[in-house]
Amino acid sequence: MPRLSSVALWCLATVAPVSLANAVLADDIIAPASQRFASKDVSETPNFQQHIVPLFSRLGCNGRACHGSFQGQGGFRLSLFGYDFKLDHEGLTKGDKDKNKEPRILVEEPEESLALLKATLETPHRGGKRMEADSWQYNIFRNWIKAGGKSVDEDSPKFVKLEVTPSEIQFGKDGEQTQIKAVAVWSDGTREDVTPLCRFNSNDDLIAAIDSNGLVKSGQTGDTHIVVNYDAGVVPVPVIRPVSDKTGKKYPKVETPTKIDELVVQKLRKLGIVPSDVCDDHDFLRRASLDITGTLPAPQEIVDFVSNQDSDKRAKKIDELLERPGYTAWWTTKLCDFTGNNASFLNNVGGNFGGRDSATQQWYDWIYQRVAANESYDKLVEGIVVAKSRKPDESYTEYSERMCAIYGPEKKGSYAEAGGLTYFWGRQNFRQPEERVIGFAYTFMGLR
Repeated sequence: MPRLSSVALWCLATVAPVSLANAVLADDIIAPASQRFASKDVSETPNFQQHIVPLFSRLGCNGRACHGSFQGQGGFRLSLFGYDFKLDHEGLTKGDKDKNKEPRILVEEPEESLALLKATLETPHRGGKRMEADSWQYNIFRNWIKAGGKSVDEDSPKFVKLEVTPSEIQFGKDGEQTQIKAVAVWSDGTREDVTPLCRFNSNDDLIAAIDSNGLVKSGQTGDTHIVVNYDAGVVPVPVIRPVSDKTGKKYPKVETPTKIDELVVQKLRKLGIVPSDVCDDHDFLRRASLDITGTLPAPQEIVDFVSNQDSDKRAKKIDELLERPGYTAWWTTKLCDFTGNNASFLNNVGGNFGGRDSATQQWYDWIYQRVAANESYDKLVEGIVVAKSRKPDESYTEYSERMCAIYGPEKKGSYAEAGGLTYFWGRQNFRQPEERVIGFAYTFMGLR
């Protein structure tokens, strides 16, 4: 809903049968659904994207272990965490006459909808009870059905962002608590408190535990994140409990010669961790060499570096190491490992003729060429994720001829120059959609 003036609020309060004025909080934030739908007599019509799909996520209905799996459950499937509104709506509203299955919702008799009966366990449900018949969750779902069970149309407001407060939590002792609040912002200017419709997770329950209502409780010292999910919004909230009293003004002065040092020390200051002293030349050279090239420095290199009196010698050594072939080879190997270059999963794709023509070697060469050219990480990932084996408007015959020219005896061109890294999606362990989702998340997002 658009922003409301004070006059509009007065009019709503005096004439509206459902007092939306009471649903608007400070700064024109609409009150949470848990308040607005607390009574079964409320006549407000919920929105499928804004309320119903997030409710399914909150209740666990569209999770991987339930109806959000790629096979669904009990003949009923929802998209995983609500990414496909059309699939979700059709799953609720369309039955299957051939299989004698009725729709999950009944607009004419909302209370008799199978989705409601199962969620309240009035009808057997393998997923157990998900809501009470007198709850706000029941009321919001029933009202949506009663109003016709409409889906998302082109004119519906688009989700813009999720605002979460506080943006960071700092605890000082055991048992302290902080309530998280989430506000969804929509393209029509609507701002709604969606805290009851969010999913909350803690990356480390021992440091910070969070309940289903967004209440965070302090635990051990350390740092972690609370992750808040709603629609397409995923917001991490840092949670810090210092490990010592050396924070704020008690924190000693620490030199921060680079931006990275500045950011690291900024975090350490909040945690009460004082960094170790700067390492000596021997340790620096060993660490830099291993990190950049994957090898130990030669004996004479150590002698020359330690005896060098140049105050800028460390920065110069880093630049020198980055120019060595070992840097490109080492980081190509690491990136091959990260992205899943494994011969046991590549015997089903083209180019496996042994030796340097093997798919694993071509995978290595593709990444090597980009590391050597100092291609940015985002471009390298783009070349993997959106890789296409065939060029636009290229026939299969033309594609085959181009590949034969690369793999054949004449070696016209190379796989590394042919386009994207198509082998990433062609592996034997990437056949099912679920395998691809998990593999992608693990490789590029650090998530399981």
